[in-house]
This record gives sequence, structure tokens and C-alpha cells, in this order.
Amino acid sequence: MAALTIKTNNQPRQTVPGYVLFENEAVRARFDYLSDDEFRDEAFIKYHGWWYAMCDFMRVENESTGDFKGWDGYHGDSYFSGVLIKWADDYGEEVIMGTYYS
Repeated sequence: MAALTIKTNNQPRQTVPGYVLFENEAVRARFDYLSDDEFRDEAFIKYHGWWYAMCDFMRVENESTGDFKGWDGYHGDSYFSGVLIKWADDYGEEVIMGTYYS
């Protein structure tokens, strides 16, 4: 089995509240599964040119000893790759992003 590779520059990124993006039709269409109220209440992050909703990340348990140790969540792009996220502050406004692949 191949080892998991994680790449990050550890650069904090600012999340964007949904109410700020609500009038952006392209972004709104990407998240058409969210109701208008859910979209406005959600936080989003743009990473490598792609928007992600914070609610789409699966939580990594704190006591995890697996490959994602030290990260707060992951979003699979395929069976072998995806995006990782961890909170950079206690206020939930900045995150650090990374990619993983095997």
C-alpha cells in the first residue's frame, strides 16, 4: 500500500461568510443543495480556485492516530485524494488547508 502524502504551506486563509457570497450566482449554483438560509449561515473557503463549504468536511477525531492526525477535517475529491483543513484560530475565521493523495 502506498504511503499518504500531505502538502500544505501552513498559510492561514480567511473564511468567507455565505451572506457575502449569496449574490455570486456561480458560487450559489455550486452549492444548490443548501437552502438560502443554510447558504447564508455557512462559511466558505476558496482553495486552489475551488470553493468549499465548511459543512462538507468530515470531522477528524482529536484522538486520531491515523494519517490525518493534527487535522480537523477532510473532504475527499477521489478515492485517493482530497483536501484537509484545520482551524488556525479559536474564532473559526481562519483555516489552514492542505491536500492529500496516495
